[in-house]
Amino acid sequence: MRQDQWSNTVTIDGKPMGVWDTLSGGESDSSETKYKPGGMQPEVSLGGSRSVGNLTLARLLQQPDWEAMRGLMNRVGKAPCVVSRQPLDADGNPWGRPLTYRGVLKAVTPGSTDSNSSDALTWEIEISTEGSVA
Repeated sequence: MRQDQWSNTVTIDGKPMGVWDTLSGGESDSSETKYKPGGMQPEVSLGGSRSVGNLTLARLLQQPDWEAMRGLMNRVGKAPCVVSRQPLDADGNPWGRPLTYRGVLKAVTPGSTDSNSSDALTWEIEISTEGSVA
């Protein structure tokens, strides 16, 4: 599977925000608790609480995104979000069940500008995830 064989879609405040170009984060992790019993017995792992890492998504900033991005900047810390990470086959068809994350919009980054560059300008959103992945 290649990195380009994914469809990452976002819904914020119940409004579909379309497909995003990049997605990072979303790892499932846990805290760790260990206990060392007496009598020089081996350490015991007691496991720990589960957490899911924040998601960062980015895409090319296009004219229709501008007003949406401006509005989202005022919804940081409040707006509920749903992200779906769907694998695609070589022909672009979805397969398998997507990973679905829920959370709250944490940050909106409009992207950097540089008068000496003609690189594509992308904007980013970060989502503070809840503790499970569906």
